[in-house]
Amino acid sequence: MKIAICDDENIFLSDLEQKIYKHISRLDCEVFPFLSAEELLASSESFDLIFLDIEMGGMDGMSAARQIREKDYEIPIVFLTSHTEMAIEGYEVNAFRFLKKPVDDTKLMQTIQDIQLLKASHKGVLIKSAGEEILVIPSEVLFLESDNNNVRIITSSGSFTTRMKLGEAVDIFNKINDTIRKVHRCSAVNLDHVARLRDREAVLDDGSVIGISRSCFNGFKNELYEHIKKTAR
Repeated sequence: MKIAICDDENIFLSDLEQKIYKHISRLDCEVFPFLSAEELLASSESFDLIFLDIEMGGMDGMSAARQIREKDYEIPIVFLTSHTEMAIEGYEVNAFRFLKKPVDDTKLMQTIQDIQLLKASHKGVLIKSAGEEILVIPSEVLFLESDNNNVRIITSSGSFTTRMKLGEAVDIFNKINDTIRKVHRCSAVNLDHVARLRDREAVLDDGSVIGISRSCFNGFKNELYEHIKKTAR
């Protein structure tokens, strides 16, 4: 994992680099420190994550983020700031998160772990459906429905039916992105796509309504709330 840190305070830059290496082996992570936005933008490296100070001498972090987004809209950018009111402007450049300076160790590591999970969720699972092999991205799965030995997989880009038990399908997707939860003996939903709960039903962000069994409801509700707190959505 290649991580860029851009901050014009040398002591803070060094401290943040050491905090990262304290928790992640140098075999699994390489940190690239930059003292200015201009240095960062001039780099030819391809990064998995960028920590970017908003207020710097020369080009500020928000301006640098806009230039980064002209080339790459997906790379996670985490802003470092003492002024949380800058968060609204940050959404314009698809900021992944804001960390208040000085950076709390726990929040720093949670951010990196969330990035790792995000990257893992974009790996695909090959599903056999109607004689074809279809690549399904676990994070795009909305819900699953079983009918005897078949499972219908409903995603944001379409639906596919494969010969498999519901439990098997849940296990396969959760090995990559652990967000699929059974809500009934015949159905499971993705926590990431639940917009709200009502009367033992999960309303998904595409408008789908999935019934939740009485035995599953309390456990599912608790997991959903914990998931929302963890992902801060």
